[in-house]
Amino acid sequence: MTVSLIIPAFNEEGCIGKTLREIPQDIADEIIVVDGHSTDNTVSEARMVLGKRGRVITQTRNGFGGALRDGIDAARGDIIIIMDADGSHDPHDIQKLLSRSAPNTVVLASRYAKGGRSEDDTLIRWFGNWFFTRLTNFVHGTHVTDSLFFFFSIPRDAIKNLALRSDGFGICIELLVKAQHAGLRFEEVPTVEWRRLAGASKVHAFRDGVTVLRAILHRYDADETLES
Repeated sequence: MTVSLIIPAFNEEGCIGKTLREIPQDIADEIIVVDGHSTDNTVSEARMVLGKRGRVITQTRNGFGGALRDGIDAARGDIIIIMDADGSHDPHDIQKLLSRSAPNTVVLASRYAKGGRSEDDTLIRWFGNWFFTRLTNFVHGTHVTDSLFFFFSIPRDAIKNLALRSDGFGICIELLVKAQHAGLRFEEVPTVEWRRLAGASKVHAFRDGVTVLRAILHRYDADETLES
């Protein structure tokens, strides 16, 4: 099975290079950095470290969800892994995700599974994730412990069949709900969330919280489009 690692990035200078260096050699057949029109040295830093291991593509859709969808369209591997560029996701946990990968299975890295933890949680972020995860489980019948960390693996054909449409952070919920409705299995592996390596977080608690709440309460029909 071949593996495509997709890393969305926007103004991640000081983060993206170290993140790419820490990815174990030969763990992925291709690494795709999706650049969201960064205004700093993100692209040059990524290209310098990647060499022949991967490529940088320019984002064509809007938002975090749009970056993921662009990466999924570009990926050629049998298994897709999504990982952040800021150093909060531990690249060594990629092997954990792959060890549990199977057909029709989403493997989620979880800060709140037994053995996991966060070094970057604030009270507001912890409560928000606790609330949104439990609301998602209640409304849609999922059974996950960490709905918003979004460090996961999934077969490419499975994620393509979900026809994801969200541009914003609501894609985190959209994927879980559509995977549940499609009969995919969920596995979780514990992980540690580290503090970002440099720069400021792109997450805005209120704005993105409203987006996530709308995604949870949305009725997922076959041809719907979620706004960001």
